[in-house]
Amino acid sequence: MLSLSRKDRCKKCHNERALRLCPKINKGLCWKCCNEIRIDMQCPSSCPYTPKLAEDSLFPSFKADNNHEAVDAMKSYINVWISKDSPAFDGTSPKKLSQIDAGKLLSILSEYQYPGNFPIEYLMEKLGLPHESESYIQTAEDVVAQYLDHIISLDFGNLRALTMNDSPLDDLEKRYERIIRNIPYYKKLKKYSFIHSGMTEDRSQSIVFVEFNYRDEYCFVLRYEDGSWFIRQSLNGNPSLYFKQNDLHQKIATFLANADDQRAYDEITEALRSYPDSADLYYYKALYWLLVKQPEKSKEDLRNAIALDNYFAPPYMHLGLLYLNDKDYKQAKLWFAACVKIAPDDLNAANNLAIAHLALGEKADAIKIWKDICSKDPNHEMAKKNLEIYG
Repeated sequence: MLSLSRKDRCKKCHNERALRLCPKINKGLCWKCCNEIRIDMQCPSSCPYTPKLAEDSLFPSFKADNNHEAVDAMKSYINVWISKDSPAFDGTSPKKLSQIDAGKLLSILSEYQYPGNFPIEYLMEKLGLPHESESYIQTAEDVVAQYLDHIISLDFGNLRALTMNDSPLDDLEKRYERIIRNIPYYKKLKKYSFIHSGMTEDRSQSIVFVEFNYRDEYCFVLRYEDGSWFIRQSLNGNPSLYFKQNDLHQKIATFLANADDQRAYDEITEALRSYPDSADLYYYKALYWLLVKQPEKSKEDLRNAIALDNYFAPPYMHLGLLYLNDKDYKQAKLWFAACVKIAPDDLNAANNLAIAHLALGEKADAIKIWKDICSKDPNHEMAKKNLEIYG
């Protein structure tokens, strides 16, 4: 197998990236051209991508680096297989048997088990057999494909629905669209190819590695929730960027903690090239603006961070504090309430929400919140003190 970091072109189609060295022709191939060759089942056993056919199966298994490759391989094999004579079908081909005795063909096909991503409907259609539509299982790659198809067709307003962002708060939807629309690589996107996909052991997260316009590397990080995959983040580069984030965030946080504003700004600006829709980086940028005493710019980037990740609590808290400091209690109440909703165990956010209520003349609501805080944590000093004063 060739290194994923290499950008050599396939020696057969000359367009897609060469991802593996084919021992049959001794040339680097993309997975599409590999599929065209390996469906004849004549590849040497030394190649890890040689199809394997078990005795109790009609169809071989194809090693694949992404789901699109696996499905493409099976469909390509089906196209050839349906016209080949086989002892399993009384010495005739599946296509001929479907014309002679469709019921018998269905009976034979039903005796075998098929992998979850096997294109059973495609098989039935190619054989002209009646079938019920199977419930489609959406993969992480499918979601990435939808996301990128929307970008190519300039349907930026449909992107947010493919993420976990669903807050109804004003401006967040349009703000998300605006940020994504301004990512430079999306402006030039005409075509994409899947390179590799992988999942965590618990199958709750996936990284999908693609190539834009036969040239630029890009990745998407997705999360599996409630039976669906959602886009969480994009990476301008290969998957190694994902594993570098924690160290990068720690470095930026250290610069901010040490009030080293210039180095913090330089690091954040550079990082946004690789992580263009990172809520964390926009949050750090907002903290930088606070450090250099520009609170209005800080508010803007706090809103950007929230727009990119509606369930990231710290920007809500800071935004509420800024409005509280401005004595804009209505806005403070809005952001503290939103923070409490997504982080109900954050008792400090709840206490700040009560203060905003009190400032707006809603004393009963404030007291109710402070009592609730004290029931959860009898030692919460601020809530106890506020109850003593106002209760």
